[in-house]
Amino acid sequence: MTDMSGIFLTGTDTDAGKTIATLLLTHAFLQQGVDVYPYKPVQSGAEEREGKLIAPDAEIYQLLPELKDQELSTYLYKMASSPHLAAEQEGTVIPIEEVITNIKEKAIDQEMLLVEGAGGLYVPLNRQGYCIIDLIEELKFPVVIVARASLGTINHTMLTVEALKNRGLHVTGIILSSTVPEDEMIEQDNRQMIEQLTGVPIIGTIPFIQNISSYLADEASRSEITENWRIKQLQEVEIRGYETTI
Repeated sequence: MTDMSGIFLTGTDTDAGKTIATLLLTHAFLQQGVDVYPYKPVQSGAEEREGKLIAPDAEIYQLLPELKDQELSTYLYKMASSPHLAAEQEGTVIPIEEVITNIKEKAIDQEMLLVEGAGGLYVPLNRQGYCIIDLIEELKFPVVIVARASLGTINHTMLTVEALKNRGLHVTGIILSSTVPEDEMIEQDNRQMIEQLTGVPIIGTIPFIQNISSYLADEASRSEITENWRIKQLQEVEIRGYETTI
């Protein structure tokens, strides 16, 4: 039996703000003295530079000096599409069992592992219909949902929470990300209604900022955003008692 500790970050949609949320959550844990490691196992839309594939999301994580030169993504594909299609375009398939083993190994090695999924819950990883939600179900990690803060997010977030609960998975918190400018009254009401309807706490919000990745290169800017995040409830999350074959 092996102890693991991890949280899975999923989105209500592609470009909901998962990567920025993962960066900020990593920063918040580091500020609390937690040995935390962000990991994006599968990345489509990878960029080729000097004959090597680079994961753009991992580069965002590396805005944190603690993560320089670390392997933060493993299975990289060039086409900016659903991962199953991106892999097919390179004449391969995503090795699901390897992905699971890799995540478990990293979860054993770290005090806290933050796993960023690809897109939303029903993004397929292969033609057989194995989706991100199936990966979460195998890992049994608690989930943080990253959702847009803007109009329409109540429905998208409710559907995501319900899908996870229907699988018996624990949703431990929601992060709302302002990916576009929005009326403050709408965003505030969205926060209130999502907590009321789902029973899941909003643990943090990300304001709309132009060129946010450049802004977050500054430690003080990261701290300003995460200062009031409610991460204490996440610090005690532990996934225990999994038999592994590694």
